[in-house]
Amino acid sequence: MGVSVFLALITGYLLGSFLPAYFLTKWILGIDIRNVGTYHAGTTNVYRAVGLWPAAVTALYDTTKGIMALSFARSLGAPHWVAYLSGYSAILGHVFPFYLQFRGGKGAATTVGLLLFFLWNHWLVLPLRVLLLDFLVLLSIVLVILWSSRRGDVVGLFVLPALGVLLWLRTIKDAWFVLLLIFTLFLINLKNTLDQKLIRFSEGTRVWRVLIRPAAIALLVLGLKMGKGNFLLLNGAILLLFLLMDVIRLFSKRVSEFFHNEVPFKIFKEKERVRVSSMTLFLLGILLSFLLFDVRVAFVSGCFLTFGDLAAKIIGMSFGKRKLFEKTLEGSLAYLVVSVYVAHVASALGFVGLTAGLLGALASTVCEVIPLSIDDNVSVPIFSALVMSLLGA
Repeated sequence: MGVSVFLALITGYLLGSFLPAYFLTKWILGIDIRNVGTYHAGTTNVYRAVGLWPAAVTALYDTTKGIMALSFARSLGAPHWVAYLSGYSAILGHVFPFYLQFRGGKGAATTVGLLLFFLWNHWLVLPLRVLLLDFLVLLSIVLVILWSSRRGDVVGLFVLPALGVLLWLRTIKDAWFVLLLIFTLFLINLKNTLDQKLIRFSEGTRVWRVLIRPAAIALLVLGLKMGKGNFLLLNGAILLLFLLMDVIRLFSKRVSEFFHNEVPFKIFKEKERVRVSSMTLFLLGILLSFLLFDVRVAFVSGCFLTFGDLAAKIIGMSFGKRKLFEKTLEGSLAYLVVSVYVAHVASALGFVGLTAGLLGALASTVCEVIPLSIDDNVSVPIFSALVMSLLGA
């Protein structure tokens, strides 16, 4: 057993560490592919530096070597988990080849190959209706983000977590390994995005407040688990603290100057010098939606606001070019497809009907786009929850 495990893992690493990108470029041009173009031993860099057929060979081997490692381990009679780790060792070998001072490629092609292999064997066996709905929702995210950004790495930042949640929801076989592959690919996309500085924010934006927005899901989950009464008390107490901070800040010039000018870690936006903060308004919107509607409907409406707003800000600020009222078309479409995804997941969980959820997603988007006198942190969860409730969610 011990010998077969070692042999499976080391074989996976060695298969992964063989880089056609490096050897073909060295043979044809006499140069190190890691010192030209994007400085990575990958298919795209080979295509730009050498040509089509070396790039095709590179793509074919890099995409399949993880699968070859996994299949070899299985032929040894290794347990499933060992075979999977052998496939993952191929990714590590690609990224850290021993003969190149452990500086190889990014590992994306090998990870994608393994991921597609597992999706083919496990996800595609789901009932056709389920599979088609999953595929169409994910495809809508891909198309909108790709149209907006023209960057595959940016698409990955959105579609990979969405795919991971769906696969977890469908409880597919060996989901832990698929989620590991998705997480690995997400980190690769994230590094590429940061290295190329693809994500940009408007001047004065508190970036940490944008990126921490998904943490609000913890508050929404508490709303599901605690019972309406207890949650309203908790949310109300937190809201009062934030409101008290706002009142003191707005009526005391000294406190306002402290928060806006003296604190190194900026908490409030510049426009919040003379108004209640969006954090307070968000808590108010969540409180009212849970007070007025069924907790599951309120949870879904809160998710529209939480994840849709995050997508809209990232895409709108980074890639928005077409104005739509006070927003951008690119950001608004990102809000819509992410909200549609939330509705799809909520329907699968039995929280709302699919039709009600989709119309709630549309209502949420319209409410976010159209400039109203009521802040969208309040109007979005209430209006979308109202639409879903009227439709019998």
